[in-house]
Amino acid sequence: MAGELFVSVARPPRNAAHAELLALEHVLSTADNIVDDPPTPFPEYAESLPLRTHWSFWWD
Repeated sequence: MAGELFVSVARPPRNAAHAELLALEHVLSTADNIVDDPPTPFPEYAESLPLRTHWSFWWD
């Protein structure tokens, strides 16, 4: 069974260090979309987090 989570983000990370820690938490959650849909290198994913106010995750 697949699962989905949609999150509205009031306070995205404000600096690279916080974005990298948060990106690591996302990867460790085993959400499939971070590495598979589309494949996104970790540094690019972390850099994108401060610019986004809505995040979505899915699992198989």
